Amino acid sequence: MQGKISDFSIPDIFQLIASQGKSGSLKIRGDDRETMFLFADGLIVDVRPDRRDPAGMLGAMLVDAGLLTKEQLRRILAGQERGGKKLGEFLVEKRMISGEALARYLALQIKESLFETLKHREGEYQFEGFAVRPPSWMKAPVRADVLMIEGMQFLDEYPIYREKFPPGDFRVARARGEKVDVAALSLEERHVWKAIEFSPEPQRIFRKACMTWFEGVKALWLLADRGFVEISAAAERPEDPERAIKEEFARRRKVGTLRAAIWLVAAAVTAIWAYTILLSPAATNAFAIWVRFF
Repeated sequence: MQGKISDFSIPDIFQLIASQGKSGSLKIRGDDRETMFLFADGLIVDVRPDRRDPAGMLGAMLVDAGLLTKEQLRRILAGQERGGKKLGEFLVEKRMISGEALARYLALQIKESLFETLKHREGEYQFEGFAVRPPSWMKAPVRADVLMIEGMQFLDEYPIYREKFPPGDFRVARARGEKVDVAALSLEERHVWKAIEFSPEPQRIFRKACMTWFEGVKALWLLADRGFVEISAAAERPEDPERAIKEEFARRRKVGTLRAAIWLVAAAVTAIWAYTILLSPAATNAFAIWVRFF
């Protein structure tokens, strides 16, 4: 089963796979991204996000949530000690994270990937049927129809909530002097309220709370609407000197390479000109006459 998204929408594709209880892989390509969902008996059991979007990879999610440091992730990905195991399996085996935490963040990865995929209006899909064994971490496979309802709600409501925040990047802080009855908050609001202690950056707050961006923005606005949190535009970050130096060296290398290429082309043109003009029959005869004359 394959075709164009413009002819058969993504919700229809997921609904068909779920209703028929199919197993296999669904690849969706669009906006220069390729995401693959794995199904077992019509339920989503795993996802493989596009590697060109590092923010959607499991390692980046765990770093944002404070469960790993960037240095730890770099060493693990650069080393050979994983022995072919997936990152999540390795982290659980080494007791760097719990199996429950891995399950939560991999389920979050499925949800985030689906929400991003729903934004596609153009692209292609391809379903390939084969037997799929749910991974060991998947205790409760995701129902595609339920997740699709959440996804459609995301498309409808997200622009409304997002426009209430400053455009571009923003920061979050608890309002000073406000007394909050945490028990009166919804579950999502409580998670976000607690995570604000961890970081002022919304992406890290939502990852700490193990929520999608849409869920986080919605809960954050409800807190802000009641005066519990303050939202402000992020200050422009000062230029990183080390990055500026690296960019300057890269620019110089490009200029040097371009100059070398120009010189090579000029040398080749000169050689061709010399061969064509100086070694032509007319030039050879003129040179022979000149030699005989002298």
